[in-house]
Amino acid sequence: MLCFGLVLLTCLTGTEAMLAADTSAKSYSIPQFQDGTLSHWAIENEAEVDFVDGVLRLKAGNGWLRSPHQYRDFEMHIEWQALQATAYDAGIYIRTAAEGAPFPKPSYQVNLLEGKEGNIGNLPGAMSTGLVKPAGQWNAFDLRVVGDRVALKINGQPAYDVGGLERLQGYVGFQIEVPKGGQFLIRNVTLTELGFESMFNGKDLAGWTGGGSPAESCWSVTDGLLVCSGEKGPWLRSDKE
Repeated sequence: MLCFGLVLLTCLTGTEAMLAADTSAKSYSIPQFQDGTLSHWAIENEAEVDFVDGVLRLKAGNGWLRSPHQYRDFEMHIEWQALQATAYDAGIYIRTAAEGAPFPKPSYQVNLLEGKEGNIGNLPGAMSTGLVKPAGQWNAFDLRVVGDRVALKINGQPAYDVGGLERLQGYVGFQIEVPKGGQFLIRNVTLTELGFESMFNGKDLAGWTGGGSPAESCWSVTDGLLVCSGEKGPWLRSDKE
């Protein structure tokens, strides 16, 4: 899948620009919340989050925290800790819609409910027991979502690998259900988009179009680099979304 829906490059008079191709990558990893900010993640409905010593805290309310982009095939590493001693409850959304209140529907939720950690209630076979550490300790989830399948490792141990996902694209997010389920800490979140496709082949301008006039008037490819000569000309846009 494409990492970007649209790329805009401007050719500025008197300025030479270059963009190198990377056609070898088949995945693209992005750490989340590394700078102590939400990094464009959106808080949905009546929920609150903050950061404690650089760690994301699901602080208050009922709602969810939504990724800025939708994902199709991906891997996700997350470490979480429940701060409520018993009956804690939250969740990790995968391939979910943006609509719904206080929580999104339709959705797939990887549960963080005590006793059902990791389970996906509406996906038969997506369940396990005995792999999580008690409240107050850190747990690690590693999710792999490809096609109609989802696989989960809990603290490095395989939990399940099942098929049946009907939604093939959607948002990633965190359920916030503090009045019932208490606060959670979230750290070391990494999203790796699989099937990453380079939008520049490093050879020519195939797949790119000049905005309003021919791209060749100021754009060219030299030694694998996309080069803007600095002459007056169009901006460059991708043909694919």
